[in-house]
Amino acid sequence: MEQENKRTNQNASGGAKKVLKKGAFVVICIVIAVLLLAGSVLATLKLMPKIKKSCRGGTAEATPTPEPTPVPAIPYIADRNPASAPPLDKLGLTDGHLEEYGEYLSDVTRWIDMTPDGAKGYTVIRSIDLGVSYVVKDGEYFRLGEGEDGKGVLHLIETDMNGDDEPDLLYTYHFGANEDQCSKVGWFDFADPENKAFSGFSLHDGFLVVVEENGEYVLLRAERSADIETGSFGLTPTERVGVIVEQYGGIFLIME
Repeated sequence: MEQENKRTNQNASGGAKKVLKKGAFVVICIVIAVLLLAGSVLATLKLMPKIKKSCRGGTAEATPTPEPTPVPAIPYIADRNPASAPPLDKLGLTDGHLEEYGEYLSDVTRWIDMTPDGAKGYTVIRSIDLGVSYVVKDGEYFRLGEGEDGKGVLHLIETDMNGDDEPDLLYTYHFGANEDQCSKVGWFDFADPENKAFSGFSLHDGFLVVVEENGEYVLLRAERSADIETGSFGLTPTERVGVIVEQYGGIFLIME
């Protein structure tokens, strides 16, 4: 009888312990659930201002867009047949063109001086009427750009693209007519003037400028304003396109 009572008491004690263990487990689970819920509510409250701001169209941390380096709108002045202008047989025109328009061109051709500030030993000229552009150095004429139609050189800066301590010209130019107008980038190396390099990038129906910015040569889209009577014009940059780099004697555009 006593042994049965002991077993009964032991069973009761074991059952109570099991109940206590289950109760403690349930309590722990409830505490953890409450803590998780509280953490979730707190995180939501912290994010609410950002969520509201985002819904209004704003951002929590706006990244400022760098402003492009301004290009001054220089009014280039036209000159009729200056001493630096090449004779008609040096203009790169076809024989037929010269035969048909030679007298007319010799009478009305106007040129503007686009030589960069501080340049020494050379000049850069562009014909308003023909749209052709030349570097004039030591009595020689080197054509800039491609094609006969268009507005010729738009903008240029003196550089040293290949690091040979000799001046180079990095320039943008315009060519073509009607719906086939195009702007492109060219590189003229005084150390090798016959080997003119052009970028593979072309902007159709638009204008380009190139500026030096923090040691890089940045290409930008631009708007052109012109005075038809005088041939003067100005360029205003509107959007960055990329960075011009030199490699293996060529120039390439790294798009942004």
